[in-house]
Amino acid sequence: MHRSGTSATTGSLAALGIAAPTGTDITRASSDNERGNFESRSLRGFNDRLLQFLGGTWSGPPELQPGWESDHALDIWRARAAESFAQSFPSRPMVWKDPRNCITLPFWRTVVGLPAAAVFVYRDPLEVAGSLQARDGVGMTLGLALWDRYVRSACVNLVGLPTIVAAYNRILDRPSAWIKELGTFLEGIGAPVDTLSAQPAIASLASDLRHQHAPVDRQPGLWESQYEVIEVLRKLDGPHQTWNSPNLGPAPLWVDDVLALRLGADKARRQLADSERLARTSRTFRISRFFGNLRRLNGAAQITSRQEM
Repeated sequence: MHRSGTSATTGSLAALGIAAPTGTDITRASSDNERGNFESRSLRGFNDRLLQFLGGTWSGPPELQPGWESDHALDIWRARAAESFAQSFPSRPMVWKDPRNCITLPFWRTVVGLPAAAVFVYRDPLEVAGSLQARDGVGMTLGLALWDRYVRSACVNLVGLPTIVAAYNRILDRPSAWIKELGTFLEGIGAPVDTLSAQPAIASLASDLRHQHAPVDRQPGLWESQYEVIEVLRKLDGPHQTWNSPNLGPAPLWVDDVLALRLGADKARRQLADSERLARTSRTFRISRFFGNLRRLNGAAQITSRQEM
């Protein structure tokens, strides 16, 4: 999920020598990701377009049915995806970080294929929602709903892959132990790292990366069912040779309602933007703009003429 420590985790993998996007393809550091987020700009854009084709956005994820990735309507997307992926990651082993993959991973598994493995990082839902609110102005309720959808989707979509699970606070609180555990996992999947890289990888996991802290004495609220998910994930911390989706129970009804509202709002915004673009290219608009420019030019000529007199 977004704002769950995926940037810091990817940074440590890159420090261990796993190839990350480079050059103009990598998203640069910003005020909300001081050390960079290690995302591929081109593949993030591809994921955004794919989500839109599927009827959603990253902040209004579409409700997808099992097997959606096999739809033949996606065949033309597969060819483009393979080309984009090869350009972003010409060599392996490589690490691809994009929270959108929690939703779109079934499609990419039909494109990229094996061997592949996953580093599944999760974070307290209140911290994630707080971080989204600080960065994007996303309301806390929507942030919590997004956390729920993304985490549940990841649990289902990772089935069958070698996966290592870690809580973000554990990574930052015990970076040496985490890097050792991560190195052992990488060796086990055939992606060994240079042990001399361990110290730079540990140093990349500074505790000051964490700006949001969940209240210790949190009160009951919408997030209660999500803390039940957290408890399940905590019991699964560590490496898994083959990931099996845990029983998380049904998603709360309010999550689906909130995300349906957001999805509707996103669609309305896109339709309005499309209408405005269409209006700007219409014949009537072009004629109106021509006469408007003509009036401005005529006014400028009159001012110049009076100044010359």
